[in-house]
Amino acid sequence: MRWGLLLVVSAVQAQTQQTPQGHALYPTVTAVVNGASFQPGIVSGSWATIVGTDLANTTRGWTSSDFVHGALPPSLSDTGVVIDGRQAFVSFVSPTQVNVLVPDDVSLGNVTVLVTTQFISSGVAFANKVAYAPALFTFTAKYPVAAHNADGSYCGPANLLPGVTTTPAHPGEVVQLFGTGFGPTNPVIPTGVLFSTPEPVAQTVTATLGGVPANAAGYLIFPGVYQVNLTIPALPDGDAAVSIVIAGVSTQRGLALSVAN
Repeated sequence: MRWGLLLVVSAVQAQTQQTPQGHALYPTVTAVVNGASFQPGIVSGSWATIVGTDLANTTRGWTSSDFVHGALPPSLSDTGVVIDGRQAFVSFVSPTQVNVLVPDDVSLGNVTVLVTTQFISSGVAFANKVAYAPALFTFTAKYPVAAHNADGSYCGPANLLPGVTTTPAHPGEVVQLFGTGFGPTNPVIPTGVLFSTPEPVAQTVTATLGGVPANAAGYLIFPGVYQVNLTIPALPDGDAAVSIVIAGVSTQRGLALSVAN
């Protein structure tokens, strides 16, 4: 939970930069992608990133004042998003990027996406909506966000992050990974509300590390953010390719965990 919540908060926080008053927006959407992998494939209850121009008249993430009675905000600073005719939940806006939680909707396939501002809506864009598109948030292009389960310290090769201590994972220990796109939980948690109790994902999660099967369990710990508890198998020192699979769909390729005995 430690890194999942911090990740969402840090990802959406940015210094507000007001553009000149009276600037008319003509929002244009150029891409709608998974909020962790930035690849096609969005999922109900998970994070999506919308890229374009004139999407907002300011740059800011949500704050505590944007939550009303535990509900996530449907808009920030007059910028909102409608996906397949349903209001999405907005965590970050800027002129070129908007981060949203995809609303609950059983529709799959090509769905419409509209960005709305105070004055005008964008033209209709389309996104590929799927049942599952698991993806891990990342420290870098190679290393996923990971924490040692025992104390919540960061997991990775030494000197991975400037000014931050990172240490490799050890065989036998449990490491926390964080992602989005892992689908519904059992029991179901409705999208768009804060909750206090993490729930397990409805489908079984499997994993391999360095090509070796690894025990894994997945939970929804914060709106749109899933935690996968991964037990490190017996492996030699070095980087080991990591793959988390749910409902036959794998996380993005090219990621690795650093392992040391």
